[in-house]
Amino acid sequence: MPELSTSSCRDVSFRQPPVERSNHVWQAVFQAFNADEQTVYHSRRPHKKSRAGCITCKRRRVKCDEKRPCCLRCQKYGATCSYDSSAASRRMENSKAVFVQEKPSEVAFSMSLRDMETRINEVLDSCGGIKPHTLKEQDASYPISVIALQHFIKHSTEHTPIPSMRNVMRTDMIRVGFTSPYLMYTILGVGLLHLNRVSPGSHLRRLAEAHFWQQAISLYQKALNTNVSQDNIDAILSACIFMGITSLCPENFSPTDSWVLTNKPGAMNWLCLQCGLRCILGIARPYVASSIWAIPFADTAREEFDMFDCGSRTGRDGLDPDMADLCGVDDFTTEATNPYYAPLTYISELSKLEKNATNASICTSFMGRLDHDFLALLRERDVPALIILSHWMGMMCSMSQWQPWVEGRIRAECIAICIYLENTTDLRIQRLLEFPAESCGYNLRWI
Repeated sequence: MPELSTSSCRDVSFRQPPVERSNHVWQAVFQAFNADEQTVYHSRRPHKKSRAGCITCKRRRVKCDEKRPCCLRCQKYGATCSYDSSAASRRMENSKAVFVQEKPSEVAFSMSLRDMETRINEVLDSCGGIKPHTLKEQDASYPISVIALQHFIKHSTEHTPIPSMRNVMRTDMIRVGFTSPYLMYTILGVGLLHLNRVSPGSHLRRLAEAHFWQQAISLYQKALNTNVSQDNIDAILSACIFMGITSLCPENFSPTDSWVLTNKPGAMNWLCLQCGLRCILGIARPYVASSIWAIPFADTAREEFDMFDCGSRTGRDGLDPDMADLCGVDDFTTEATNPYYAPLTYISELSKLEKNATNASICTSFMGRLDHDFLALLRERDVPALIILSHWMGMMCSMSQWQPWVEGRIRAECIAICIYLENTTDLRIQRLLEFPAESCGYNLRWI
C-alpha cells in the first residue's frame, strides 16, 4: 500500500472555492424545493355543507363536524375554535393573528401565531433554562421560537421529496411536538438552523439556535434512558430523524477540519450519529407499525428494498473491477465475509439511479446503513473504505440541488479525502478518485 500523508494539505485549487462562496452558497442552498407534479382532476362527491360550522373551518374552507365547544378539526390541529363570528373577528383584530398560507395537497396544519406562541411556551417553560418568549429580536412581532416553527413548517420541510413523509413532518409530528419538549426543541433547532443559513447575521438567532439544540440533545438523552413504548415512540423517532442535522450543517466548515486530515477521531462523530435511527428502529420495532411514521417508512422501504438487500448477493457481478480488487472481493465474497461488500454494493446500485429529487433522497440513506465494522475502518482512514465513502459523497455533491445540506459538510469532507489520497502512485486509486474529485470541485495533482 502506498504511503499516504496528511502533509499533502497544500494550497489546494478548488473549482468552486468553499470559503469564497460560503455566503451565497448558503443563501442559494436552501431555496424552496418545488417538485414537478402533474395535477390530477378528481370530481367532487356530493356532501352536506356545514353552514353552522365554526369560524376557523369556514376560513380554511373545510368541512366542520359542528361539535361544540370545539370541533374535531380544531382539536386535531390545535387551532382556536369559535362559533361566534363577531367575537372571532374581534379576537383576530386584537391579536393580529396570522394563519399559515396553505395548499390542500401540502398543509393540513394551521394555527394562529399567538396560539402557537402560547403553546410553545406551555410545552417548554417547564424545562428550565432560557424562557422561549424572552428570545425576541428588537422590533419583532413574535419570539424567535414562533418564527423558527413557522419556518420549519413552511420552508424546511420543502426539501423532503417523499409526500407521505413531508406530510407527517408538517402535521402529526408538530402535534406530537406540543406534548414533547425535546421534540419541540429539535423542531425549533432545525427551523432556526435553516433560517440562519439562509439569512445569516443575527447574533441573537445564532444564540437561540445553540440553545435550542443544547436543550434538545440534553432532553433527548434523558428520554432514551427510559423504555421505548407506544406512548413515546412517535416523539423518539421524530427527534432521531432530525437529531443529526446540526452535525451535517456546521458553519464555516472547511476540508482541513475533517477527521481525515486532523487525525482526531471525534471529528468523525457526525457520521456515526447518522446511524442512530437504525438503532432506535431495532429497539422500537414492535411499535413502529402503529406510529405516525408507519406509512412514510413503508413508502421508503418499497423504494429501497431491492437496492439495499445484500443478504442474498455473492461475488463481483455489477461491481467496478478496480473497486472490487481494491476491496478484496472475489466471486465467492458475501456481506458476512467482507466488511466492504455491503457498502460497495450500495454504491454500485446507487450509481445507476437517475439524478432527481427522489433518488437524491434515497442516496442519503447510505449513511444510516453503515455498520460498526465499516465505521471503524473509516476511523482508521483505511484506503478502500475512504474510496467507497468518497464515491457516495461525490454522488451527493452531484445532486446537491435537491439535498442542499450537502454544502454544509459533505463537499468539504469529500475534498479532504481527495487531498489525503492524491499522493498515491496506485493507478487504481488514481482512477477511482477522479469521480469524487470532479463532483466536489477538487483539482487532483495528476489531472
